[in-house]
Amino acid sequence: MLNLRIFDGMGKKNAARVTDSNELLTISSPYPPLESTKTRPFRQYFTADGTSSGSNDMGVDGSSTNSDFYIRANGDMDRYITTINFLVGYGTSGQPNEWADGTALTNGTRFFWVSGLGEVDIHDGIKSNQDMFRLSFDLIPTNWEVRHVNASNDYGYVFSMDLTKMGLPYGIKLDGGTTQKIIFCIRDNATAADSFNAIGYGFERFK
Repeated sequence: MLNLRIFDGMGKKNAARVTDSNELLTISSPYPPLESTKTRPFRQYFTADGTSSGSNDMGVDGSSTNSDFYIRANGDMDRYITTINFLVGYGTSGQPNEWADGTALTNGTRFFWVSGLGEVDIHDGIKSNQDMFRLSFDLIPTNWEVRHVNASNDYGYVFSMDLTKMGLPYGIKLDGGTTQKIIFCIRDNATAADSFNAIGYGFERFK
């Protein structure tokens, strides 16, 4: 058996203590540590060029030429996307098995992550409103549709996707200085949605 002591390393000789139950004694501090913050909040729309100023209108016709809307990695810092908020708006009342207030899509929207190990599908074919609902990991109530979404008297819905529920404690990581992205690829005519956009939320980690 080794007789070890753990000291604070600051020359004050403050040592860690083991209880009578052979547990290392720790105490929850009532205040944050006096250390420099190494994260900052992040929020950005999924856009056609991956920048904060790009077009975020995903209600486009991508049937002939697919249209990507994405959030890309930062040039220097690691970027973590923990939550995505979706909005879909349209003119008349829709049904869960429709896309917006029109017929379901044929090819739909591919939602995927370009990771350091290749492409990972989050949903390989979003073709209807109910496909969108399933991204939330929650049961959708019967009154899922609301009025005045982005325009007076328009119908639509808004919900959020918690990426930490996919077994990723800090969401999806986009390594700094890489070409990694999270992408919505519009592969069909999605123009039945007068409003269709998504916002990614999370944080950036710096040294």
